[in-house]
Parts: sequence; C-alpha cells; structure tokens
Amino acid sequence: MVTGKGLYDRGDEWVRGLSRGRYAALLGASAALGVLGVGALLNGEVLLARALTMGLVMFGLEYTFGAFRPSDDG
Repeated sequence: MVTGKGLYDRGDEWVRGLSRGRYAALLGASAALGVLGVGALLNGEVLLARALTMGLVMFGLEYTFGAFRPSDDG
C-alpha cells in the first residue's frame, strides 16, 4: 500500500530530477490551471487571458531566476 508520504516523496524526487526548462513549464502550467480552476469555481467564468498571463509570468520568472525551484538542501 502506498502512503501519502510515499507518494509525496516519489513526486518530489521526480520534480527534482527535471531540467530547468521542464520545471519552469510545469510550474507555469500548474499556475495557469490553478487560475482557470479557481476562476471557474468562484466566478463561473473561464479566465483564459488571466490564466495564460499567469502561466507565462511564472514560466519566465522560474526559467530566468530559478526563484521557485526546490533546493537540494533536503
């Protein structure tokens, strides 16, 4: 049986193994999906322009500065 901690550890290991570009793309996509989901739940609207903007900004910040990448300090 797989526990919640086991799933988290496997996911964390997978994310830490991603390249800089792939990690930035994952972060941007998750931000865009989050904006779409929250907008649909709260307003009943699909905020496509806001979601795309948020995704592109998060991608750009991560790819340029690596601000959100988990450290290897453990």
